[in-house]
Amino acid sequence: MKSALILFFILISFSHLFSQDETTLPKDITISVGAGKNRFYEEKEFILAAPLEAPILINIGIFKNTEIGFEFSPVFFNDKSAYNLSTEIDSTRNHFGGNILSYNAHLQHSLMNTFRMSAYIQAGGGYSALHKKQIIIGDLNELIGSGYSYTFGGGLRYQLGNEYDDVFPWFFDFSLVYTKFNFKISEYSVDGKSQPKSSESWDPLKFGSIDVILRFGYRFRKK
Repeated sequence: MKSALILFFILISFSHLFSQDETTLPKDITISVGAGKNRFYEEKEFILAAPLEAPILINIGIFKNTEIGFEFSPVFFNDKSAYNLSTEIDSTRNHFGGNILSYNAHLQHSLMNTFRMSAYIQAGGGYSALHKKQIIIGDLNELIGSGYSYTFGGGLRYQLGNEYDDVFPWFFDFSLVYTKFNFKISEYSVDGKSQPKSSESWDPLKFGSIDVILRFGYRFRKK
């Protein structure tokens, strides 16, 4: 991840050497896949999670500088209990798993749209489904829920090219986004047995996430 970020910023540093043209135009279609890290806030349920995100995104240019996007974004709860020994929970015995599946739409507007590089802001939201699995002292605790999420953030898109001013359809995209989740729990079980509604684990989960994502994609543009 660090190597990819270094390469991304090196490419950006050379962008001023080339002639100018718009990176984003109406009717452009971009498809990208990405990988990222998430940091959850405001909720102790995820203190042992090390979330990893792998979004798939399609953007469509509707005006100059403006796109609408549709994204499928799975977040996997990677387990970090093996090396996180300073929590309120017995992390030497706990193991974390599960996922969040999000289906979002967003509006993206380029603040800078020159030659190979676009700097943009975006806002959106959609539907999310939660399946949290955690083994606590030998017992499998599961939470299943669904709800909505909304996002706000920004990023940079850099179109690849060469020293002859040829612009390639491939691009890198780096974004920093805040996501707010709101889940209503539909099932709470321990080793497959549903638990009483009096348990606090049935309470709605509301928490935020800082998402850092690097994407690689392809732009379709009519000549």
